[in-house]
Amino acid sequence: MEPLNYCREKAATPGSALYYTLRFSPADQHDALLAVFAFHAEVSEVPNEVSDPGVGAVKLEWWREELGRVFAGAPRHPVSQALVPAIRDHDLEAEPFQDMIDGTAMDLAYDGYPSFRELSVYCHRTGGAFARLLTGIAGANSGASARFAHDLGMAQTLRRRLLSVRDDARAGRVYIPEDEMRQAGVTREDLLAPQTSDALRALFKEQADRIIAFLDQAEAHLPDSERARQRSGIILAALDRALLEELAQDNFPLLEQALELTPLRRLWVAWRTARRQQRLSRRAGQ
Repeated sequence: MEPLNYCREKAATPGSALYYTLRFSPADQHDALLAVFAFHAEVSEVPNEVSDPGVGAVKLEWWREELGRVFAGAPRHPVSQALVPAIRDHDLEAEPFQDMIDGTAMDLAYDGYPSFRELSVYCHRTGGAFARLLTGIAGANSGASARFAHDLGMAQTLRRRLLSVRDDARAGRVYIPEDEMRQAGVTREDLLAPQTSDALRALFKEQADRIIAFLDQAEAHLPDSERARQRSGIILAALDRALLEELAQDNFPLLEQALELTPLRRLWVAWRTARRQQRLSRRAGQ
């Protein structure tokens, strides 16, 4: 299969959040974004594909070796083949890709985090690395873009882990800080219950509020002049915000069901967000 088609089927199926993010991102970024989205999907799915952490570690080691082949110009995997022109055309460095692999290795090594301080390391290595690649593809290397990438990456990972809290708990992994769970009077076993208790709903709301705070901070970092070029990350942030707002309206029933925005809702949020960023950047250039 042609590498970009493989990436599209892997990470940006029609109706998905990444599909609409690509649709409304700058055209000269599409192929690179698609390759990065697919690399993130390939690596981050490893812990969910294996029951033996040792097998997962072997798979991640293969991706470390493959990353070396990518930067040597000799990739084997379709995603890696798509990454070669992305890295060349956008001058992407190896470190964020390595960080994503190292962050995913933490999924195999840790089943919980004592406090948010430890959890933030995981978020930085996974979502932060992903967001740094988005800003790199956008050609942004300012201090503002670095701060934007940090806060967007934190929000992206925390949102992903909050929505998968039920499945993560079943796999023996918890991404809510242990000290916050104790303060809320919640145990790991409570995350395996068939119904979301009031205590869990309150705890989930606290986690969602933290994510919103990171999204707010990310939004505040970017000057209007950068917004049109950086709109892939901004669209992802807007989709996260819209989903969290819907979860809040339903009072976070995360143990009963997996909630997602409808494709039509995603289309509307992405279109509206993209138009606003282009308008703000045009005004800034006047």
